[in-house]
Amino acid sequence: MVFIERRRNADFSALRSLAFATLITSVAAILAPVSHAQEAAPEAPAMPVTVVRVAQLDLEESETFTGRVEAIESVALQAKVAGYLKAKHFEEGGTVAVGDLLFELEDDTYSNSVDQARAAVAVAEAQRKLAQQIFERQKVLTERDVQSQASLDTASANLDVAAAQVEVAQSQLDAATLNLDYTRIKSPIAGRIGRSDVSIGALISPTSGPLATVVQTNPIYVSFPVPQAKMLQVQKRHATPDDVIVKLKLSDGSEYAEDGKIAFADIQATTSTDSLLARAVFANPDGVLVGRQVVSVRIVGKTPVKQLAIPQQALLLDQQGAYVLTVAEDGTVNQARIETGQEQGTFMAVTKGLTEGEMVIVGGIQKVRPGMKVAPSEAQNTQ
Repeated sequence: MVFIERRRNADFSALRSLAFATLITSVAAILAPVSHAQEAAPEAPAMPVTVVRVAQLDLEESETFTGRVEAIESVALQAKVAGYLKAKHFEEGGTVAVGDLLFELEDDTYSNSVDQARAAVAVAEAQRKLAQQIFERQKVLTERDVQSQASLDTASANLDVAAAQVEVAQSQLDAATLNLDYTRIKSPIAGRIGRSDVSIGALISPTSGPLATVVQTNPIYVSFPVPQAKMLQVQKRHATPDDVIVKLKLSDGSEYAEDGKIAFADIQATTSTDSLLARAVFANPDGVLVGRQVVSVRIVGKTPVKQLAIPQQALLLDQQGAYVLTVAEDGTVNQARIETGQEQGTFMAVTKGLTEGEMVIVGGIQKVRPGMKVAPSEAQNTQ
């Protein structure tokens, strides 16, 4: 019995050993393919991106300001004599030339005054002529000792009085003629005429206020404030108005067709903004620019300046400011904080943070992040 029991125990131990060995072999068989697969998996390829080299480009120097359009000349038409309005010879908002008749007053009273003054001149001329004849006769008689010197002196005095009366009458005629001319109100400048609130038949006078306003529209001014710091920079570069051109952007975002030039800069700065008022003059043949219109003024240097520049699609922004993603020579992506300058077309000037020759990412930028390895494909950074 003892022998049989030992035999059973030996058989059980053998079976347990065999089962354990089988289990180990099965686990190894299961794990072996997984480990082999992991070791055989190839590395992921580097992300392809498009890059450009930071380069020096010819960019224009420019500054932008907010300006307002102003007429070079503006005249409020006002009556100089009283009278009833007889006619208006213009269309509101239309163009007028120098000397165009705009308003006409009833002139009967003033025409009669001219006729009376002209008659008074004729009377005074006749009296002067008579006084001249008397003087001549008295002079001859005095030379013959037929008449006393006193009579000649009286004749001479009467001649002077008659001549003075002619001048008085002539001045009255001139005044009457001028008043008659004032009944025809003409445009003193060329431009456009605005709205008129007076009606035909209304009594107007010098105290009635402006009848209408005429503004010169071509050429025209655009005034804009320039900060004193900017003006000092211009003065340090010894720049003159001839070194720049002035461009305008209208309220709809379009560029004004005509370029302007600086015409004036004030000699005193405003105390509230520490800025100088500058003024540019523009041709305005089509009347696109109108008085008091707000425009964007861009001062552009005529000579381009070499500046570091990158395409605008490389520029990224976050809460800390502007940055770009650069690629090192080993393909590693890095972040570079930058400071930007002037924008020109599709390019942006860079004043700080990059050096010439560095590669910045412009294509595939959404799929990469700093620290990744990429496969850069270089494009040209040209204007």
